[in-house]
Amino acid sequence: MNISSTFGVIIGFVVMVAALHETKMDLGFFLNFHGIVIVGGGTLAAAAISFPIGKLFTLFKVFFLRLLGRNRIDYQGTIEQMLELNKKLSLGLMGTQDAVANLKNEFLRESVTLVVDGVLTEREIRQVLDQRLTTIEHHYMHEANMFKAIGKYPPAFGLLATTLGMIALLQKIGQPGAEKMIGPAMAIGLVGTLYGIALANLVFLPIAEALTEKTEEEIALRKMIIEGALLLKQRVNPVYMRESLNSYLLPTERVRRKAA
Repeated sequence: MNISSTFGVIIGFVVMVAALHETKMDLGFFLNFHGIVIVGGGTLAAAAISFPIGKLFTLFKVFFLRLLGRNRIDYQGTIEQMLELNKKLSLGLMGTQDAVANLKNEFLRESVTLVVDGVLTEREIRQVLDQRLTTIEHHYMHEANMFKAIGKYPPAFGLLATTLGMIALLQKIGQPGAEKMIGPAMAIGLVGTLYGIALANLVFLPIAEALTEKTEEEIALRKMIIEGALLLKQRVNPVYMRESLNSYLLPTERVRRKAA
């Protein structure tokens, strides 16, 4: 479980409840059915118009698997795996093939397989892996951009809910007792704007930013894997390989000689 994301969701919920409680009003007042329908339904409708409905359902899976899941980026572990493969490669092809089959990182497994097969040249391996990297980056960023795009809709529909409330209010101005309705009616109308702002800035936009950062980390890891695969192809010594791959990490994150 991604502790940071879970903690952020909890904090956001607590802040919202605390802020509403400080208004000294009944919290049930903020459960406005019309505002929920307009903001929630409008956002869903706009998202369905913008993107295929199948991708919208996929977004929830993306959120849980890539953001709340356990797929933490392990740069050091990947370097150590490649150093171990470098050692096994010098002992014979079959031993390396067995080690490749046990690799959990799919991109690492594919990259090393291209090297072990011995069919492609170093240049061809780079071209193949670079194209796969481009495809992955495009796919991941598309998911993040979908959340960003959907995040623009809730505030707009919140404003729509408020506008409809104001129109209904203005129609009754001039009628007996209308002055007593202005305050409560405006408060109810503004609840829609509250829904829209909260939904965009506590749900969709944070998820989009988190997925963008996650994508950048994934791409950095895959670039390191590509470099490692090419070094395996070149049959370099382990020290050179370790220091070359360490160049992708900060000094405090690098794999030390003892670990290698």
